[in-house]
Amino acid sequence: MNKEIERLKMLSLKKLKEKARDIKSNLPQDEKKVISYSKNFTLALSNYCENQCGYCFFNYKVPKLSGEGNVILLDNTQMVRIIQKALQFNCKEALIMSGEHPDSFKEVKDEMEAMGCSDYIEFVKDICNYLLDLNILPHTNIGLLSYEEMINLKNYNASMGLMLESTSMELFKQGGVHEFSPGKLPEKRIEHIKHAGELKIPFTTGLLLGIGENFDDRIKDLYLIKEIHEEYGHIQEVIIQNFVYKDGITYRPDKKLLIEEMLKLTGIARLIFGNEIAIQVPPNLIAGYEKDFISMGIDDFGGISPFALDYINPQNEWPQLDHLQSICIEEGFILKERLPIYDKFITQREFCPENIKKVINNII
Repeated sequence: MNKEIERLKMLSLKKLKEKARDIKSNLPQDEKKVISYSKNFTLALSNYCENQCGYCFFNYKVPKLSGEGNVILLDNTQMVRIIQKALQFNCKEALIMSGEHPDSFKEVKDEMEAMGCSDYIEFVKDICNYLLDLNILPHTNIGLLSYEEMINLKNYNASMGLMLESTSMELFKQGGVHEFSPGKLPEKRIEHIKHAGELKIPFTTGLLLGIGENFDDRIKDLYLIKEIHEEYGHIQEVIIQNFVYKDGITYRPDKKLLIEEMLKLTGIARLIFGNEIAIQVPPNLIAGYEKDFISMGIDDFGGISPFALDYINPQNEWPQLDHLQSICIEEGFILKERLPIYDKFITQREFCPENIKKVINNII
């Protein structure tokens, strides 16, 4: 493994681009020149979280510069208002997110009780069911879940997700970004991703770059994701996401992440995954470098909301689709909307339950 890592690190950006182009040339003709995205919106159910990650702006303990208060639990009025707006914009994906285990906080429990709900997972499931009735496909990413909780949510989600982020134990040392984040322990994240595989849940994971890990750590984590996918076949996309500083957070990186590092890792990911797993970069975090990432072999720009902020990086606005389309055209690609479940999983009943398939048929 170490020799392979060193070999990959020695490859120049030019060589990685050439290899990425060769790999993508093996795709079917109608997929070779496509960059996809999903038109989505976010239901941020609660920003109460058991983890206190040093880089997190979403957490309830971080002062919100916009003046907005914390969301103990999103109420029905707010939820319906957001969903109705999403329907006006013809959004097909709802990203359901929250802090990890928000119901471990008394404030959230009290809100749930006031709403007549005693179980957080049932609360999430009811929201997913409501969305499906409106022909909106849920994608749930609410942190670590037990095997039983994932079973409970599987038939109400088109796909689910959990970022691996990094398996580097350096991040858990004193002063590290995960020092106070028990839910970010690698073995717990890996177990969650494997459970999703056992349950045949189309899955999104990814790496967060620039939080204290080194380049070797990143490559090892790409290989780990590949190994898990080879065992279960459920990982549809991997996000390569760069840390972006926000006022109010505690983390101050010793060394700024260079765009060249991110480009290089993206090219290496293409070599490691081949065409088996899609590679996604969030376009609002790499503005000005979209063409470079396209040439490095990315497949996808992820969820882009026509009206909502990126709750994790609210100062980085989503690009206009016309802007992304023009960039893609200049590079010889087209920008194409996709669903939160990739096509290859839709035709497999174990990955796509009948009620999800019915909604997909209504949409397309």
